[in-house]
Amino acid sequence: MSLKLAILGIVSLQPASGYDIKRTIDRSVYFIWNVTGPQIYTTLRTLREDGLIASESIPQVSKPAKQIHTITEQGKLALQALVNEPIKASVTRDEVLLRVFFGNFADEATILRELRAYLDQITSERLYMENTEAQVVARPGTRERERHFQLLSLHLKVAQYKVMEQVLTSFLERDSQMMKDKKTSS
Repeated sequence: MSLKLAILGIVSLQPASGYDIKRTIDRSVYFIWNVTGPQIYTTLRTLREDGLIASESIPQVSKPAKQIHTITEQGKLALQALVNEPIKASVTRDEVLLRVFFGNFADEATILRELRAYLDQITSERLYMENTEAQVVARPGTRERERHFQLLSLHLKVAQYKVMEQVLTSFLERDSQMMKDKKTSS
């Protein structure tokens, strides 16, 4: 359902091709919902079959025709219904956390290296999101209400990353100290 929601939300802002939708996802909601091109095209086909979007074929020179998708009135009602549904806890499949959970089975040096790399990745993504926020704030648009909620989702993800950074840093510092203490006592 979330991909359906994301696509309906994007085409409600302005008509878009599948490529445009993928680019918009990569530039906006990627940090909360990422998808592949084939997933987008499959969902677009379903949305069109359900009457939630309409598609227009635009001829291009030396290329296949481009499909531009727009939301229908029925699609707007569906979008409104989706965002008005009660929020359910998301089911997360997080390979990193699964590997951390079983970290005691990994070589000590390997798990610590991977945790440091993960910390670097989280820090990099947080900095990117903070930069994105600064750019959004610097260019106010006419859609203040939409922007208000888009920034809230960004703030929540940044806050998650900050906490993850703190917890990982603390763990790595404690683990490093434990290793030093273990060497000294041996």
